[in-house]
Amino acid sequence: QIVFLFACFAAVCLAAPRPDEGDEKAETLRLEAENNGVDKYSFSYDTSNGISRTEEGELKTIDDNAAIVVHGSTSWTAPDGKKFELVFTADELGYHPSIKLVS
Repeated sequence: QIVFLFACFAAVCLAAPRPDEGDEKAETLRLEAENNGVDKYSFSYDTSNGISRTEEGELKTIDDNAAIVVHGSTSWTAPDGKKFELVFTADELGYHPSIKLVS
């Protein structure tokens, strides 16, 4: 179960868009986070360079086995001006991303 949680976290981190070199001075415009330390958490933020991210995780018990189910999304604007959105779920069945061109 710990391996599953780590795998989900790693997949989400690797899927998150990285700012290009011109974005090193980007600032956090909004940050909200909540974690009860037991069975759920959530966070969201927006940055000055147009990146938005939101994620919620909750402990789920299935047949006496516990897993964290995570839902989230992130959006960003590519250097060519196109805006993308990545929506994902990570659960006991794996990581399920979906990416689309928004504009």
